[in-house]
Amino acid sequence: MWKKIFILALVISLKAGPALAQDKAGDLAIVVAKNRGLDNVTSDELTKIFRAEKTKGADGLRFVLIAREPGSPERAAALAGIYKASEDDYAKYFLQATFTGLVASAPRPFSSPATLRQFVSGTPGAIGYLRGSDVDDSVKILKVDGHAPGDAEYPLKIK
Repeated sequence: MWKKIFILALVISLKAGPALAQDKAGDLAIVVAKNRGLDNVTSDELTKIFRAEKTKGADGLRFVLIAREPGSPERAAALAGIYKASEDDYAKYFLQATFTGLVASAPRPFSSPATLRQFVSGTPGAIGYLRGSDVDDSVKILKVDGHAPGDAEYPLKIK
């Protein structure tokens, strides 16, 4: 009897192992306040949100864009995966968007994951990004295209 249970447990762990073992540390997690009425976004929506082309969520809250500081691996992943732009193109885009009145300023950069998490958790409408391993229960992780950080199909990877 115990042998059958052990074999069954082994088979289940081998089948589920790769999915359960996925590490979200190499993924760029999109985070919002826990009480935000947003759970999933498409890649296209995410780009529009972070480029300030989509300014409000379905819950009516205005998006407050938050970023990591230039030079961080998280920012490089956001530039590649969300903005699809270089650092120079990003700066030019937000300079022009500020000049034309699309935004008041570029997304506010934070130098540490802890301060970014704290700001997002306490600011209605804030949306930002962190390394998956830097997320705690003070914020909510959004799924992107139906996938969460750690999923093999999750589209935002940190190199």
